Parts: sequence; C-alpha cells; structure tokens
Amino acid sequence: MIEYAVIILASSLFGIQHSGVSSLRVKGRIIDRWGKKGYANIFNATSVLTLLIAFLSMNFWGWLYFLTDPALVQPFLFIVGIILVFSGTFIAMSASKVISVSTVADMRTDRKAELVTDGIYARVRHPLYLATILVFGAMAFLYPFPTVIVFALSMIAYTMIGAYFEERKLVIHYGQEYLDYRKQAGFILPRLRAKVP
Repeated sequence: MIEYAVIILASSLFGIQHSGVSSLRVKGRIIDRWGKKGYANIFNATSVLTLLIAFLSMNFWGWLYFLTDPALVQPFLFIVGIILVFSGTFIAMSASKVISVSTVADMRTDRKAELVTDGIYARVRHPLYLATILVFGAMAFLYPFPTVIVFALSMIAYTMIGAYFEERKLVIHYGQEYLDYRKQAGFILPRLRAKVP
C-alpha cells in the first residue's frame, strides 16, 4: 500500500510543479527576473525532474515484458493500449499543426496573443491534455500491472486538474472571447458538431 502512496505523492509533486510554475503570477515573476528563455529553462528543468521522480516512483522495469514473458500479454488490453497510443499521438500532432507548444506555454499578461480556434481547436479546447490522457491511459492498458495503473491514473487525474487550472488562466487572459469559445468547443472531449455562434 505504501508503494502506491509514494507513486501518488510523486505524481502530485509533478502536478504541483507543473501548475505552480505555469501559473500567471509565478510565470510573470520568473520572466521579469530571467526573461522568457530563463522561464523556459526553469520550467523544462523542473518539469523533467519532477516527472522523472514520478516515473521512477513506480519502480517498474518490465517495459519489454511482452517480449521476455509473452504469456503475460492480455491481447484485448494490449490492442486497446496500442489504439490509445496512436490516437493520442494523432491528436497531439493535429494540435501541433495549429499551434506550437511554445506558443501554448507563452501566455503572458503583457501581450495578448490571438486565441486559436481553428483545426482541432474548433472541436476541443484542450487537445494536448486529451492526448496526454490517452497516452497515460494507454500505459495502463499496455502494462496492466498495479504500480503502472496507479501511476497512469494519478497522472490522468493531475492532467484533468491541470486542464481546469489552464481553463481559468485562459478566461483571465482572453475574457469574453474565451467564454464565447467555450460554448463552441468541448473541454477535454471533442464536440462532434461545432456549435454555430
């Protein structure tokens, strides 16, 4: 039981770092002191460090179990996992065609970037969060072992919380324009039909 608590705590550490360092107040202070490049370096370094801690907290080393011990493979779960990986990758690539990750990360209160509502963003407001959820979900299906499942669920839970905080930030940043956009595109799940304003 303690091993699962460690995984949840380590995943929470990543979540606190990710949302904390990307909050407008903290981001603004870092940018004012060290510039955007300094902020990017700090954000990336702390993100990699805390994600590595969360990842290592699983203490799971059987990533090639399907080659070394194929009897453990559960074909249905494995196929679902592969589908989720490809779906998440496709969604992330579709989002990256419309807007770069650096643009997403560079939301600063001293300038108002254009709100992107084209492409996949016409259907879903947070496609990169959706892609992240699908990839972590894929982990749980591809590696249906307790520690991996707890890690995947913890990271999915943080991703949903992170999307909520991102949503609040976007409302502050874009105001009514974003509130109108929320009526047209889904939060995490895409709207099959875009609503006409």
